[in-house]
Amino acid sequence: MANLDGQLLFGLLVSLVIAAIVAWWLAGRYRKAMLRLMSTPTPPRDTAVATSMTTVVGASAAPARFEAAINRRQNRRLAAVLAGISIVLGLSTSAFELLAVHTDPGFGLNRWLILGAVYTWPVVPALGLLWRWSVGRTIGGVAAYLLCLIPVILLGSNAAQTLTMVTGWLASTVALPMISLLGLAASGRIRAVAPLLFPAAVVLVGASLVGLAWAASMVDTPPPTLLALLDAIGAMPTILVFIAAPWAVGIWPVIGVLRALATAYRQKRFSELAYLFGLFWLVVLIAMALPSIHSVGLAAFGIVLVWLWVPVGFALARGWLAPPPAPPTLLVLRVFRRDAAVEALFDAVTERWRATGNTVLIAGTDLVSRTLDADDLFVFLSRRLRERFILQPEDIPRRLAEFDLTPDHDGRYRINECYCGDATWQGALRALVAGSHAVLMDLRDFRAENGGCRFELGELSRAAHLRQIVILFNEHTDRRTAEADLGDASGRVHWVDMSRRHRHTDRAVLAALLTPAARPDESGPTQFRGRR
Repeated sequence: MANLDGQLLFGLLVSLVIAAIVAWWLAGRYRKAMLRLMSTPTPPRDTAVATSMTTVVGASAAPARFEAAINRRQNRRLAAVLAGISIVLGLSTSAFELLAVHTDPGFGLNRWLILGAVYTWPVVPALGLLWRWSVGRTIGGVAAYLLCLIPVILLGSNAAQTLTMVTGWLASTVALPMISLLGLAASGRIRAVAPLLFPAAVVLVGASLVGLAWAASMVDTPPPTLLALLDAIGAMPTILVFIAAPWAVGIWPVIGVLRALATAYRQKRFSELAYLFGLFWLVVLIAMALPSIHSVGLAAFGIVLVWLWVPVGFALARGWLAPPPAPPTLLVLRVFRRDAAVEALFDAVTERWRATGNTVLIAGTDLVSRTLDADDLFVFLSRRLRERFILQPEDIPRRLAEFDLTPDHDGRYRINECYCGDATWQGALRALVAGSHAVLMDLRDFRAENGGCRFELGELSRAAHLRQIVILFNEHTDRRTAEADLGDASGRVHWVDMSRRHRHTDRAVLAALLTPAARPDESGPTQFRGRR
């Protein structure tokens, strides 16, 4: 018990490092697998199949609701729920600390509220997860929150509490959770993978720690088997055996954890935002329990039960967060090989659009960190990624039928991608255009030689049913070629200059998407028959 807190802290940090390293490696393997399957040659397209792609969409849909007010309301409600759950968690954590750990001088309303305000600090990075804040902005937000609390803490404390002591205590409170959050979610390459691997890493590292503890218990009176092993391979390899051997047992819970996460995500028991929010708060609570082990023993981990407010809070808010019916579908098109710029666009615009409706796109390696989810990861680890790809034209109806078009319990819609080969993406694009209400096309750095984008512009020129077409451009965009490819449809396009991107232009893009042109007289878009 004397060094249990140190062992657990070490285990968490090692699990964090392992999850980040493996996530980095898996992200690279996933990208390579996607590129390989995208380049897979296919037989010549069957004309009958290719011309009937619109059979995957149903009858004319009810008018979709494009309202900026609804989008703002839904995003604000979700932010309020995250803040509300965090406040309840902070107050509950404060009550546990005062009643079970720091019992002297007793429970007091002022102490409870001040301590509750301190322990509510995770609300800042939680909102950062929702709004896709940068690392610097997240750290700055947490620092600003804690700085505002320092005067309150000093006024409510006795004279023995100094500014240095309070600052050091606050820093120690946030250090481990912030390291964990930044280690798992700061890098765009691992953000989608590392949080999913972290529980599995904890299981394996825990198994290794148990193995080392077992080896340590035999040091004083080593059995003959251990002595023989030492003589045969030496001390260091023997230690490695005790580290790795427990994985033969621990690997099965790991597989079970990954399978359970994938299944629960597929069944909409949680969203990716709820998962990150819940995982972060779990690390916060464990970090708070570690220093208390010396005073109250394993009872300190009773604080982890406070985490149950996360699923309870989302369950209670589910009806309030439910979006209105008739969500529009947004098709995202872009010039490939502009990873950083497209990721920034996704963070600023598409993430907020998800409170309004569905998002569909042709998958590419540029957005892996934004679209990869628990189900995709398990499919890849199971070596079934090929099943997700449209390698034959006749696969298009099947893939579109698998689209998940219902909202999560947090009120946001998921992103659905078509994984296509070189010979099938055009047919998939036609089907996506036919089932969409609006299009966001990123043509920054577009040139006449970008044949794929020109094909997409040609399809948009024939899609009279689209309620809105928003195209982003910069000083390097060959706008003349783009307008020529659009033909008469060019007059219906909302062009947004992104030469100098800032928050104002991001808001302008979202506003343009949510303020569609008048609906044409045609029958309107059809809708995907996805899973509902």
